Amino acid sequence: MHKQKNKGFTLIELLVVIGIIALLATLITINVTAARQKSRNGKRRADIVSVQAPLEIYFDANKAYPSTSAAWWGTCSTYGSHDVTGANGWIPSLAPTYIKRLPSDPLNSNEPCYLYRSDGVNYKVIAYAVSSDGAAGLSDTKDTLYDPQRAGTSWMVCSGEPACSSW
Repeated sequence: MHKQKNKGFTLIELLVVIGIIALLATLITINVTAARQKSRNGKRRADIVSVQAPLEIYFDANKAYPSTSAAWWGTCSTYGSHDVTGANGWIPSLAPTYIKRLPSDPLNSNEPCYLYRSDGVNYKVIAYAVSSDGAAGLSDTKDTLYDPQRAGTSWMVCSGEPACSSW
């Protein structure tokens, strides 16, 4: 009698292949998530730099920065749920005259948000670096926009003292 040979994969072989595919999928997902996080933080950093020139043009035209009476304003509810344009913008009256529209956080959520504070003489703009697990997302203390007042969590642009060091 002739024995018939079974063709196909064994259960062990299939489980090994499925395990390898699952491991590769996990690694790819982690790398993509990290790349998206880094991209959003790069946009946050660029966004706060983009409002510097319009703020200086506003100052030249009005001899003062847009004032928030030294209170923090932002688009998130904790800081007043301000708009991205007009007198109620998170930088009041800067947009649409001096910049088309104020930037908003790339996650398009209530938290985090960009913050602005000014007494008319000085200003400070803050963008928080966010990591996907909620921990601080900024580690380069040599970054020129690193905010020492919020160590490891934010970038800032400001007009000078006291805004840069104590706000």
